[in-house]
Order: sequence, then C-alpha cells, then structure tokens
Amino acid sequence: MGRRALLLASGLGLLVLVACAGKGKVIPIDIRGSDSAGPAMTKETGGLSVAVTAFEDSRPEKNRLGTRTHFWGGESYFNLLGGKPGAEVAAQAVADYLKMKGWRAELVKPGGSGAESNADVTLSGKLLDLSVDAKGKFLQTEISSKSKIVVQALNRADGSTIRMTLNGAGTESVFWFDPEDAQGLMNEVLIASLEKLVVNTKVENNLLRLK
Repeated sequence: MGRRALLLASGLGLLVLVACAGKGKVIPIDIRGSDSAGPAMTKETGGLSVAVTAFEDSRPEKNRLGTRTHFWGGESYFNLLGGKPGAEVAAQAVADYLKMKGWRAELVKPGGSGAESNADVTLSGKLLDLSVDAKGKFLQTEISSKSKIVVQALNRADGSTIRMTLNGAGTESVFWFDPEDAQGLMNEVLIASLEKLVVNTKVENNLLRLK
C-alpha cells in the first residue's frame, strides 16, 4: 500500500513538473503560406503577374500571437519566429501561397525592385487578426486560432480594384501539448483563408475579377 501511494505521488509530481515547465517563456511560431507536403494546384491566370506589397498591421496586439494558459497556473506566450513584424509575415505568406497555386506572384519590399509598377496586379492588404491560443485543462489542451486579412487588388490596365476579406478559424484538442500543434493549426487556418482569394477570383483580359 505504501509503495502504491509513493508511486502515485511520484506520478502526480511528474505531472505537476511537466505542466509547470516553461511558464512565462515565449514560444516561437513559424507562419508559412505554403504547404510543401501538399500538391500545388495550378490556377490558370493567363500569365497575369501579381506584386504583393507590404501589408498594414492593424491588430490591437502586435507584439504577440497569443497566450498559452497552463492548467496548474501561469502563462506562456506565442510570438512570430525571429520576432518578425506581423504585416511582413502576412504579406510573405500571401505571396508564397499564390506561387504555390501557380500564380506569377512576387513580394515587393519597400525600396526594392520596380516589379510593383510593372505587374498586372498590385495586391495590398491589412492584417486584422492572426492569433493562436492554448488553454490547459485536465488531461488535454484546447487550441484555437484565427486569421483575418483584408486584401485589395489594383489592376494596372484600367485602374479597377477588387476587395476581399479573408477569414479563417479553427480549434483542436490534444492530450499532450507540443508547440508544433499550435503552429500547425495556425498555418492550416491561414492557408484555408487564403484559398478564398484563389477560389473566388478569375482572370478576364489580363484583369483580376471577382467571380
């Protein structure tokens, strides 16, 4: 009986130790707009070239992606890998996603090449939400993620514009939390929202139009 109680106490102590490990630390999240493991589905853009310009970060909280609340108390924080600006990461993700889908897309950074003025379409955007949170519960962790990006495409040929709001959200429950769980869900949500940009547009006479 004494040995069983000792083992139980040791197991509980291990749970407490693991649950408390890493409190207050910053967990880096790598945001990607492409899935190298998945097939690249080509969209017929008719040779249309797209310049993705710098986005505007309009999130209320720009210094972190979210919070992990530990079951035994305390918090850790999610942040972008390398401390990169959220607007820069979002613009890069959009450019990478469009290229994965077969578009002739290029990210144009401020002071860079003249690709923006030569492109058929200039794509700008505003980042409204890009977040992931994890809440520790007994024997599980609930993860939630959201993304919201407003994009505007300017057609160089006639000066016309189209505007779209790309929303995404998802949840997941895991028994044993790993930072890759949060990163994976965040990227799945982002890619699912970006898919709407491809699905809901078409090319007519070298112009990008809404379907």
